[in-house]
Parts: sequence; C-alpha cells; structure tokens
Amino acid sequence: MDMYRKHWQDIGGVLAMVITGSLALFGKRLSRPQLFSALNLVAMLVHQFEEYRFPGTFPGLFNGGLFKSKKPDRYPMNTHTAMVVNVAFFDQLYVLPVLFPKKAWLGLSPVLLGFAQALGHALLFPRLVGARWCPGARSAMFLHVPFGISYLRALQEERLPTRSDWIKAIILLPLFLVVGGVVPKQLLKDKESRYRFTEEQVGSYGRDGGDKTRGAYEYA
Repeated sequence: MDMYRKHWQDIGGVLAMVITGSLALFGKRLSRPQLFSALNLVAMLVHQFEEYRFPGTFPGLFNGGLFKSKKPDRYPMNTHTAMVVNVAFFDQLYVLPVLFPKKAWLGLSPVLLGFAQALGHALLFPRLVGARWCPGARSAMFLHVPFGISYLRALQEERLPTRSDWIKAIILLPLFLVVGGVVPKQLLKDKESRYRFTEEQVGSYGRDGGDKTRGAYEYA
C-alpha cells in the first residue's frame, strides 16, 4: 500500500496511455459520447500526473499557498489524502459515464468538473497565490475543455440532454465534491502525519514554512 500511495499518479499516467492506445484500436465500437467520456477519463489521469508528478508541485500550492500551512509537506493534505480523494472518488466519477453511457447526467457531471478545473487552475489559484500558472492548468485547458466540448456536441447529436439530466448533473457535482473531496480531507488531515510529500512536490513553499505566496510555480 505504501508503494501505491507514493506512485498512484504514475500508475494513472501509464493507464492513461493504455486507455488511449485501446481507444485508437477499438474506439469505433463505442458511441461518440462514450468515447469522449473515456477520453475525459484520460484527461483526469493526465491532470493528476501533472499535479502530483510533473511538474508535481500542486501539494505545495494547496497546503502552503492556499492554506498557508506551516507544514506544507503534510497538512492539511497528505499523500494518503491525495490518494483516497483522487483514486477512490475523482477517478470513479469519470469511470461511471464510460460504463453507463446512456445515463447522460453521469457524463455531464465530469464535463462540468473539467471546466471548473480549467477555471480553477488557470485563473483562480494563480490569482490567490500570486503565480502566473499552476500545476494542472495545462491538462485542464488542453484536454478537459476540448474533450468536454466534444462530449456535449456528441451528446446533442445522439440525443439532447433533458432538463432532468442537467438537474441531476448539477446536483451530483457539489454533492460529489463534498463527499469525495471535503469530507476525506477533513477526516484525514493530521499535522503529524507520516504520509508526507517530497521536497519536489512541496516546491518553494517548503523552504520558508509555507509563507511564500509569490514567485512559486512560475514555470510557464
């Protein structure tokens, strides 16, 4: 488990390549909405790899930049929290519309989340921490957004999503973010946690106790 806790994002990166290759070979067997749901899953796996491995400095931005933590390598988010939130919850939200493509509302929720990821990582987070660009922005802008738009177009070609589909999707998303994001982070936060991020993942915030809010993550 400890090995997986450290490398889940790497496994996800490999899985993203496997899924993409499989779609190239067998994608014609899927409906177009199902195909773009699968590509949206790939986008999430790549997004997680960008956040936690390359450049991988999202933990420092989150703990040190957004929460001004004095222990940005472990609080409020630690490696165990990151694994649980991303693998047990976020990935599953993207898997569901691939398995159940006829449920349009299941496909709409991750699309809306992808759009929100683009706004958060490209605009909101940089403004809050005083950086030009934040890890996760590239995959959100160049994968989540185009795949999400393509999913909406494909869904309209197959059948227009109903008002009920949109209502369910809009209700599911905040409910999911609370249950799959906020609750685990609150339950698993621990200032003395042994599940700590590396110096590379913490980045600039690890060198000054988490007070630095300018100049970090300006790698664009």
